[in-house]
Amino acid sequence: GPLVGGLYDYNKENFFFDWEQRLKREFQGQNMRVKQFGLYREDVRDLMGLTVSKMDNYLVVNAFTLGICIMLFTMGRPESGRSEQWVYWLSSMTTASAFFYTLMSMWLAMHASIAAHSFGV
Repeated sequence: GPLVGGLYDYNKENFFFDWEQRLKREFQGQNMRVKQFGLYREDVRDLMGLTVSKMDNYLVVNAFTLGICIMLFTMGRPESGRSEQWVYWLSSMTTASAFFYTLMSMWLAMHASIAAHSFGV
């Protein structure tokens, strides 16, 4: 009798100690996974913030480039009496293509900025 009771108490004490340690290990693992997920979210937030700031900088530069294209259309075109006709058309086509590529670049930069901002929230 007393030997079995002592053995039972000994195993009972070890069982509860192991159970407590296992529970602490599981909780610590859960806390570590939550912190790791928080780090992932912070990384994504930083990358999206970087993309938004880069696209905003592109918008400023493209706005200046668009203004230069408009100035070339109005004040910078070759004079019709002094230049050949093909020079006038070549200048107009290159300025128009630069205008539309810059406009498309502004549109894509705005789209990327909005998409990255909405993804980073």
